[in-house]
Amino acid sequence: MSWRAKDVLPLMVGAYLMLLGAVYLLDSTGARTLGFAGMAGAAIGLAAIALGVLALIAAWRVHRIARRLRRAIGHVRSDREGWTLENAVISTVVGDIALDLSRAQLPLGATELTLLCWLGTIHVWVPRELGVDVTAQAIVGSVDILGRREEGFVRDIRVRSEGYEHAASRLQMRLSTVVGELLVAQV
Repeated sequence: MSWRAKDVLPLMVGAYLMLLGAVYLLDSTGARTLGFAGMAGAAIGLAAIALGVLALIAAWRVHRIARRLRRAIGHVRSDREGWTLENAVISTVVGDIALDLSRAQLPLGATELTLLCWLGTIHVWVPRELGVDVTAQAIVGSVDILGRREEGFVRDIRVRSEGYEHAASRLQMRLSTVVGELLVAQV
């Protein structure tokens, strides 16, 4: 897939979802009485419009900030050896993010990583020698950061690994999901 197609595809998917949502919404609010089918159509229409808007926002923000490791809809994975960890914003609207930092080359000093997922999971595996400072927010779901686990609604925690200040390589992570699961584990 060319770079141009990668830039346009998320916008097209977002526009398609908004159009599909508008069609469902218009169909469900016709001159007839709203029954169960009409209510279901309206719900589907509104959900599709919302997902379309979120896809467009994510595509625009990610395009503006970082071109690497992004998907409006889909999965972001790093399972190959030797990739270099850099400051980045990684975002997906619907899907998951799975990063294995034990396979990455870790720069000396501080690195900032922001991971955003509207609907899905974020899993990050970090080597024990890496100093990690994590701020994680989940509106609905579970958060498990370096063994500290919380579940339910509106979870907002901050965890810093032992010896963070003295580690040669340090990572400041911001993780956020609306509905999903956040996991950061040491390996």
